[in-house]
Amino acid sequence: MRGLFSICAGSWIAAAAFCQSQTSTVHTPPEIRVRLLDYKTGRPLKGHKVWLGLSDQDGEIRQDAPYLAGKTGRDGIAIFQMKQTPPPKMWVDLGIGDWACTSRGDFVPSDLLQRGIAVTFEADPHLCKSPPATFPSPQPGEMVLPIRRLNLWLRIRRAVEE
Repeated sequence: MRGLFSICAGSWIAAAAFCQSQTSTVHTPPEIRVRLLDYKTGRPLKGHKVWLGLSDQDGEIRQDAPYLAGKTGRDGIAIFQMKQTPPPKMWVDLGIGDWACTSRGDFVPSDLLQRGIAVTFEADPHLCKSPPATFPSPQPGEMVLPIRRLNLWLRIRRAVEE
């Protein structure tokens, strides 16, 4: 009887281990990280609101496009957990108090997920004058954005111009 019990217990443990190895290959949805850094110092920007815009499945950017909302942590990173395959195009929108010192608008998620995206600094005569700090290279799934925090006067001016 003990021999039969040992055989049954051993078979159960082997079956459980096999099932566990089979379930570990479950596909997880992609994670997209947007890292906001101060364009002058290169330091992470904590507590900034970020929106990730999603195109339709044809890659068209529509007026009523859906957005995912996020907020940066202490490391300056906002994490967006995708529930399904990302659309062909995406873009990042910032709060009224932030200005992106970049030339890049929308991006292709597959490029971002494979190698990450480091945007190109673009000098603006009013907002992003000085040369930027050095920024870290992005990891796969990450976009690095240099940002200028706007003071009250510049926020009002931006709101009027938009």
